[in-house]
Amino acid sequence: MDLSVFRAEFSKAVNAGETLSFFCECSIIYSGRAEAELREGGRLVIIKADKSIIVHQPEGSNPVNYMKPDSSLELVEAGGRERKGLLLKSYNQKYKDYLDVFITRVFSFHSAKLEDGRKLVLVGSERDMSDMIKENPGLISKDFAPLSREEHTKFGFIDVFGHDKNGNLVIVECKRYTAGFSAVQQLRRYVEKIVELKGVDKKNVKGVVAAPDIAKNAEAMLKQWGFSFKRVNPPKRLEKFNKDQKSLGDY
Repeated sequence: MDLSVFRAEFSKAVNAGETLSFFCECSIIYSGRAEAELREGGRLVIIKADKSIIVHQPEGSNPVNYMKPDSSLELVEAGGRERKGLLLKSYNQKYKDYLDVFITRVFSFHSAKLEDGRKLVLVGSERDMSDMIKENPGLISKDFAPLSREEHTKFGFIDVFGHDKNGNLVIVECKRYTAGFSAVQQLRRYVEKIVELKGVDKKNVKGVVAAPDIAKNAEAMLKQWGFSFKRVNPPKRLEKFNKDQKSLGDY
């Protein structure tokens, strides 16, 4: 793509508040949180309507460079006789970030006015897990009877609180990923606080970590403190992943 044509299309898209992207050969100099230089290579540059910039290399999901929203944009001619190009200069006053992208070749350019006011809906969260367990206590045990979810304590909110057929209090700590030391330690703090608040014997308070999996060292600590682990996957409302476990909407 001719650089003069690209420059005109770029300015038109930016002035119209459009989101634009282009594949190019470029080199980059960044100054701000650190100092960084990236020599010439093929990259994807995305500039959003809020003037944030993202630069991707051909591989990997994380950007190699980026600028936060409300950054200034200026595209000017640069280079000498032997190597002419365009310099995309960006500055973010709030964060004191500078980004210079020297563009020598543009493979393609695209822009569009995008409208999107939707908020991301997170499903399969720990709150969803606690709702699912409260609705289907058999996931923990046949005799588990939930009393409440998000029971407040000094150390935070207990995900699910209840009792078993023997009158023992049961505290369930939910983790949507593999449970580690922090989950076990949090559960212990909850158990100790309930023992203090309810004035009951510690042996009459059971602790359970509910998660898809648990780290071996965390499981050893769990057993050492007399707690137990129940394998529970977070409900997946948007996909058919685990056919053996029902989603929250199935109950």
